[in-house]
Amino acid sequence: MKCLLTILLSTSVFFKVVAQDNDIFDELDQITTKSNDETIATFKSTRVLLGQSTERVRKKQLHFRVSHVFSKIVGISNFFGLDNLNNMHFSFEYGVTNHVQLGISRSNKPDKTYSGTIKLSLFRQKSGTRSFPLSITYNGGVDYKSREYTPQKRDEYLEGRFDYINQLLISRKLGEKFSFLIAPIWVHINLTDAFEDPNDIYSVGIGGRYLVSRSLSINAEYYYTIPSFDTHSSKKDTLSVGFDVETGGHVFQLFFTNAFALHPGKFAINQSGDFFKRDINFGFSLLRIF
Repeated sequence: MKCLLTILLSTSVFFKVVAQDNDIFDELDQITTKSNDETIATFKSTRVLLGQSTERVRKKQLHFRVSHVFSKIVGISNFFGLDNLNNMHFSFEYGVTNHVQLGISRSNKPDKTYSGTIKLSLFRQKSGTRSFPLSITYNGGVDYKSREYTPQKRDEYLEGRFDYINQLLISRKLGEKFSFLIAPIWVHINLTDAFEDPNDIYSVGIGGRYLVSRSLSINAEYYYTIPSFDTHSSKKDTLSVGFDVETGGHVFQLFFTNAFALHPGKFAINQSGDFFKRDINFGFSLLRIF
């Protein structure tokens, strides 16, 4: 309960300090710079929910995002999971140009991970005489796991602390309300937890957004790990559902997921919980543009 009260108080203070009269969706619509007949705002931010979208940060803009996931929703005894903060993730993303985005982030669980990312907008959906049916974006990253390992020899193996993520994001906006995305991802792990675990894991994400109103959208995403590359038969794929709400000059994102990690080197390559057996965590994200 103390955790919940602290979060609510912090959120309230945060809104009062940085809230502005400008509509956040006017700002988010400018994430993609409209060139000729380019399709804009396929998604309202650089994330669908946990995973990246094809949108990128506009030139000379800075995005700050903080995300929290609480423990499993099991009942009133732990206030439906809100008593225990399972994971925290924050990130800064900067638009070097209108087609190149750099980012840094930190996630506390499970490995106290620092990440560096680059996002390249390769093609943008267009209509008219120079039409192109899809938006295609590359997202790459390096994860550094800073937690202590045992035995000591393993802990001193610096190269084993790095994971590498390569992802291709392909999306299309259909009309003003509906957008969908396909996101194949390859994760290379230098040092696995067990000898029999694969170093390379391949997964395919799918996601979508339906715009209910100017200030509300319903989002969903699913990451499926290809079985031939996955030795963890007991683990389940990641499923997340939620919605974006415009409030107080920010985007406030609420979601339900079986993911416990919030960076793609983990959530995109299987989770231990089963969404359909109520292994569900509640989470939220706050986005602010500078």
